[in-house]
Amino acid sequence: SRGELVELERNPDYFVPGRPYLDGLRYPIIGERGTRLAALQAGRLDVAMPLEMTKTMADTIKGNAPSLVVAETGQIGSDNVIMNHKKPPFDNVTVRRAISLAMDRQAFVQGVRHGGARVGTSVMPRPFGAWGLLDKEVRTLPGYRGPAPDKAEAKRLLAAAGYGPGKPLRVELTTRAFAIYIDLASFVADQLRLVGVEATVKQIETSAFFPALARRDYLIGANLTAAAVDDPDAYFYENYKCGTSRNYTDYCSEQTDKLIDQQSQELDRDKRMKLVWEIQRRLESDVARPMLGWRNEYFTQWPYVRNLVPHHSLYNYGRMQDVWLDR
Repeated sequence: SRGELVELERNPDYFVPGRPYLDGLRYPIIGERGTRLAALQAGRLDVAMPLEMTKTMADTIKGNAPSLVVAETGQIGSDNVIMNHKKPPFDNVTVRRAISLAMDRQAFVQGVRHGGARVGTSVMPRPFGAWGLLDKEVRTLPGYRGPAPDKAEAKRLLAAAGYGPGKPLRVELTTRAFAIYIDLASFVADQLRLVGVEATVKQIETSAFFPALARRDYLIGANLTAAAVDDPDAYFYENYKCGTSRNYTDYCSEQTDKLIDQQSQELDRDKRMKLVWEIQRRLESDVARPMLGWRNEYFTQWPYVRNLVPHHSLYNYGRMQDVWLDR
């Protein structure tokens, strides 16, 4: 019935002769995370969908069903905080900086993603990414140095902006009503509480969440962002260029725009790398979109599934033309 299953049949006129191998594909719609995991473990599913298989979930299911194959990859996906730069108080860079300083990135990676992510800035960090700032520099940036100095500075900046115990900053924290988003939003709200910001989490269904971001109908949000390829153009033009539709924060800097165009046109890889690093530093300084971490994917499937190759992008994993079942 409607809302329970998507079923596809093999196209006999497929453009690659002799493909696909499979007679069809079935995508059961299972709304609850634990039920999805149980269905995979019990063999009712052949493969897990990307995005939501955390390290802890993968370790658990592997322990319960040792023959499952788990491949760790990058996901080109970040957990981040979006702030509407055109609405007060987040039109004030001082307040945005305080929010970023409030976030304990290492605690997020360990406590929420259970070690299945890496701290990084606006580009996916190593080892899966090729363009991120080096870790030794990242650790010197505000918001990445450690919780004690960063949270102390966050409180000072909030006080300078007119907020404090007698006048706390109160915000509605928007997120998608999807488990992995809610995990992020709960952490962000708790971190804000530790610096005196009162945040109420507002969950919005998927069909309304992204239209709300597109309309800029939010103040602050907990968001996940992913790219199709690990290339600076994919990150910068979509998320940080003035006026682009998925630049949900409405961050805009003419100087950064020029650097984005310059790096895109640079053919020398080393020179391009330096420009990409400079852009990342600028985005951090401007508090364009605070990053909490870059997720790893734990691509999980039964061993009889052949030729389904894990990718670093959750958008590119699903080419099924060469997949077959060895059973």
